[in-house]
Amino acid sequence: MALNKSTQELKKHLKGTATNLETTADEILKLASQMKEVDVTAILQMVNRLYSDADQLKAYADEVKAKRIVRAKLP
Repeated sequence: MALNKSTQELKKHLKGTATNLETTADEILKLASQMKEVDVTAILQMVNRLYSDADQLKAYADEVKAKRIVRAKLP
């Protein structure tokens, strides 16, 4: 049985947000590499958080695909 439209949109938004987080992390790393004085540890911690959040969103999207998470219709 296929996912309903609102659940498909949820999956799409989760995956899109995860991709945006990963792209942002990549851009931060590129900018940091061009800076002369940078706190590498702080930058890596921020980027790691972005990648972790992206991974979590992808896991939620997989749960949506497997129908373990479903967007309910509200009255």
